[in-house]
Amino acid sequence: MLQSSQVNKYDYDIQSDSIFFYGSDKKYRSSIDLDGIILDVSEDDYIMGIEILDVSEKFNVSKMDLSSIKHFEANIEISKENIKISMEMRLFKRNGLINRCLDTLGLNSMNLPVSTQGIALNC
Repeated sequence: MLQSSQVNKYDYDIQSDSIFFYGSDKKYRSSIDLDGIILDVSEDDYIMGIEILDVSEKFNVSKMDLSSIKHFEANIEISKENIKISMEMRLFKRNGLINRCLDTLGLNSMNLPVSTQGIALNC
């Protein structure tokens, strides 16, 4: 069963090249870092935010392009051993939209319960 969160804010810091998608009304418990992709976890084990470090490098876009995000979506599959994240970002560039995707896999070191979760933001 897919548990889905609609985040309503994002913040891109051009200096540190990090982006943070957030906006949940859930109460924060802790974070888990999967090689520069940081998931904020609520007290009830929902993913309530995602921060991506070195985002321009990870998504292969310029820092300037990250000022025109139109859509972000993440599908998070949590198993007993691993957390797999598939992300898609849609950016406006020149006369059209470009899509960029990124997948990552890390250990479920916080022993989060098995689930499939999603986060989406439309700008």
